[in-house]
Amino acid sequence: MKATALAKETSGKVSLVAMATQSAISLTELQEQIKQALDKSLAPHYWVTAEINEIKINQTGHCYLALIEKEEDDALPKAKVSATIWEYSLRLIRAHFESSTGQALTAGLKIMVKTAVQYHPLYGLSLNITDIDPAYTVGSMAIQRHRTIAGLEAEGVFHLNHELPFPELPQRIAVVSSEQAAGYQDFVQQLYENEYGYGFRITLFPSLMQGERAAQSMIEALDQINACKDAFDVVVIIRGGGAVADLMCFDDANLASHVAQFPLPVLTGVGHDKDESVVDMVAHRALKTPTAVADFLVDCLSEEASVLEEYGRALSKLAHHALHRERQDLNLLQQHLLLYAGQRLQQENFNLQLYANTIESCNPYHILSRGYAMARFRNRALTSAATVHAGDEVEVILHKGKLQTVVKSA
Repeated sequence: MKATALAKETSGKVSLVAMATQSAISLTELQEQIKQALDKSLAPHYWVTAEINEIKINQTGHCYLALIEKEEDDALPKAKVSATIWEYSLRLIRAHFESSTGQALTAGLKIMVKTAVQYHPLYGLSLNITDIDPAYTVGSMAIQRHRTIAGLEAEGVFHLNHELPFPELPQRIAVVSSEQAAGYQDFVQQLYENEYGYGFRITLFPSLMQGERAAQSMIEALDQINACKDAFDVVVIIRGGGAVADLMCFDDANLASHVAQFPLPVLTGVGHDKDESVVDMVAHRALKTPTAVADFLVDCLSEEASVLEEYGRALSKLAHHALHRERQDLNLLQQHLLLYAGQRLQQENFNLQLYANTIESCNPYHILSRGYAMARFRNRALTSAATVHAGDEVEVILHKGKLQTVVKSA
């Protein structure tokens, strides 16, 4: 019984396998059916919005992309597909796109493409892009730029660098730039060869200034400066111009946030004057070119020198006026002293004359002229007869001459 049942079951399976083998198709046939089904059910082309995740142009001029779609705050894509732009289409598409947006086709860019869906037996599903609408990208860029500005303002950091006090003598300069950049060389030459001979100390912190890694590279340079910020007066971010597409890194939200919150005043000169980047907006001061930044720094020192010269002139004028007033006061005091001295001298002369007259009136010789005589005994004035005795010699002084007398009786 069991053997009979097993035989029947095995026979049934073999029959099913035989039927499956007769109905199976090859992988190529399946791929062809998929392709035919897609060609029949899909429109000739679609306008599709997506973000460029990867982009590469090979030596033949064909462009290969990976397009993704993701939520605004989600790093993981929820859809992804390969796409191509053939060389003959790429030349026209890229020229029109870049002239309209000022932006090169690069990873991270949001685009709206006109595309046909293709299915290949070896490469699977892909999109063949035949056109790109630059207006969509411009709007997307503007929206992102607006969000960056609004985010900085909401965080309260947008004006922080503006509010830092600017040093009166900015001579210790930290520069974020590429050492090979012509703009950096122009900046250094303009500072070192300034017409006044002012001295500057320039320290370069090398950084990429364009491309996908430029924003992060500049942030790393700023972090290095921040670690030794006491050695510098200002920070300068410069590059020597270029296409608008090369300057998109200066709208990076993270870079702008670092500049806005940097503890030293930041000056920018990135070689463009048509559009103001977000980094320009948050920096302490934005100038058009690297040489304009150098001129500004020289002017800062020149203005301080002018102020000092003005102070010097004012001080000299005040000193001159003070000296003139003091000279006038001295002349007036001299006149008063001379007048007082003359009056005092006259008074003293008068007093002396009084004293002289008094002394003269008390002169014994003046008394002698009136017939009086003065007796002296032993070189002393004789004022009492009891002082001498009979036989003593007494000198009698007259107005004219002397007499030697002997006392007969006392």
